[in-house]
Amino acid sequence: MTFVNGTILGVFTGAPYAMLAIVVTLMYRSTGVLSLAHAGFASIAAYVYVDLAGPLGDSQWPVVPAAVIAVAVAATTGMLVERVAIRRVRHAPATTKLIATLGVLTVINGALLYFYGVDPKSARLVFPNKTVQIGDVRVAYQQFAVLAIAVGSALLLSRFLHRARFGVAIRAVADDPDAARLAGVRPNAVSQFNWIIGATLAGVTGVLVAPLQLVSVGTFPLLLTKALVATLIGGLVSLPLAFAGGIAVGVIESISILKSSVPGASDLVILVLVTAVLLFRRKWPTVAASAGPTSHSVPRFTVPARFRWLLMAMALAGVAAAVIIPAGSTYWSFIGGRAIFFTIQCLAIVVVSGWGGQVSLMQAAYAGIGAFGTAYLVVERGWPLGPSLLVAAIAGMLIGGLVGIPALRLSGPQFAVASLAFAGAASSWLFKQKQFPRSMPRGDLFGFDLSSDTRVYFMMAGVALVLFVLAWGVRRSTHGTLVFASRDAADTVSHFGVSAARVRMGVFMLSSFMSTLGGGLYAVLVTGLSPSDFSLLLSLSLVMYTVVGGMRSLLGPVIAAAMFGVLPQVIQGRSGSTGSAIPDIIAGLIVVGLIASRPSGVASFLPTRLISPRRSPEPERRVVLTRPVPTPTEVRAFVHRHPYHDRRSECPPTSTITR
Repeated sequence: MTFVNGTILGVFTGAPYAMLAIVVTLMYRSTGVLSLAHAGFASIAAYVYVDLAGPLGDSQWPVVPAAVIAVAVAATTGMLVERVAIRRVRHAPATTKLIATLGVLTVINGALLYFYGVDPKSARLVFPNKTVQIGDVRVAYQQFAVLAIAVGSALLLSRFLHRARFGVAIRAVADDPDAARLAGVRPNAVSQFNWIIGATLAGVTGVLVAPLQLVSVGTFPLLLTKALVATLIGGLVSLPLAFAGGIAVGVIESISILKSSVPGASDLVILVLVTAVLLFRRKWPTVAASAGPTSHSVPRFTVPARFRWLLMAMALAGVAAAVIIPAGSTYWSFIGGRAIFFTIQCLAIVVVSGWGGQVSLMQAAYAGIGAFGTAYLVVERGWPLGPSLLVAAIAGMLIGGLVGIPALRLSGPQFAVASLAFAGAASSWLFKQKQFPRSMPRGDLFGFDLSSDTRVYFMMAGVALVLFVLAWGVRRSTHGTLVFASRDAADTVSHFGVSAARVRMGVFMLSSFMSTLGGGLYAVLVTGLSPSDFSLLLSLSLVMYTVVGGMRSLLGPVIAAAMFGVLPQVIQGRSGSTGSAIPDIIAGLIVVGLIASRPSGVASFLPTRLISPRRSPEPERRVVLTRPVPTPTEVRAFVHRHPYHDRRSECPPTSTITR
């Protein structure tokens, strides 16, 4: 009977997952964007509905007008986001679009946190407060409504995409944008329609879910992580399978909770489900939703000679401040240690994402493995700190190699979803095991006393310097050249007898080694550990910080640590309790702006020699048209007038290759 009750509960628990999965699948299928921003649209609708309708007993708006206004606000926000942010990166790779939506989600969450605070909110039910008995389970009308709308959305949208004329146009834009444009379809109008529909469905989800649980900033991003697993089951293209995946995730979660009292058991079972999908699904559909160049062309930035001394002076001043200020202040030593932790994690992301070309959202999981693994070896096994750090880092490297195996056959968005499942299971199940201690004694490292924050800071600075030298050497080596070649042209590399899979696996292992070692150092700094310190939100924040600093630059992690590890302390000190939201708002806005205009990050504004340890590559060759390309109608007219006359020798060249 427990299984039956768990299944009934799981069907209604999975209905919100199915709703968000349908939204995400629709966006990816129609625009090629794996959108994280729609969790933010659902949050906006939920907070607006809570603000208007309020808890029972308050003199607020009626529920129906409040719900309509909340959904309208979410739809309007989606339209503005598409026009301001997403349209500018329409021709960018899928991973770039993913990071842009992450920036939008961060801005929305930061703004909601700033205006509404951290306290959870409750709202009135939209539907009557009545229940229906199904077996031993009582189901509310509100839960029935969520399930019914999810079923209707999946069926109607699937039929619309296959039968309606505009739905066919949407699929045409997704499959072949150039051919659709020649057929008279306007991609901008299609994109805006898709974002409005997606934001509307997300807003409906937010309004319906708000009365069923307390609403906070993290409510809908957490629901989105489960919904993304459902989209993986549907292959990111099938709306009915995405709905079925959402229901399946809800059933698995409900039965796991009823059958097991182990914390995070449901996330572990979901990880097993994702692993099975990755192993048994041999073919993954692709969506070619973008046209045009696959990368932004970033012009060289040169600094006049008279200003280079100023940059050098600023760099020397920064180094001096990093040495002098922490040496005289315990507080700033601790803040500096956290900034170094961010630096190491961002460096690892530069290696795996910037150089290797694969977006990984599990860096916080690696850091947690390093922190809890080091604490376990030191506290439970009595090992010295130095060997514990190295063994934990090597273990993280091996786990990184194991997790990186699916990345060899998955695209960026698909692997990003799989990495979310791993990160969720690590934070909610693995790090909550009783074997892992919650405290970490400092002791000494190879005879170097670590009793004070200042000593820990300089120790972490030394290790970070070694990791930077290691990354510098890899970048300058032949292996570094192969990493970039495997990222850009894996098939071409294989023709020269080089295994692109081995090269990418080496990148994963190096990145996981850095992240795990950085997590062990963080445990030494804070001495107290909590699984919430290594949640999925940390992974998302680290990816954004790296994008702001510069995804492919060795200076990027340093810039990111200065901007988001040190500067927020000054802002919070002057802004009070709400100041904690300001860094996220600033980071999200910078991410969206940089993705649209300067995708190489803040580091690209510095001289080229400071960005890369090697000589900058030559400017990329481009095609410059010397006259307009003739249209198909003009070509047919020319052939009709001169069917047997070859005038190719009389025609000027249509294009020239310039450097």
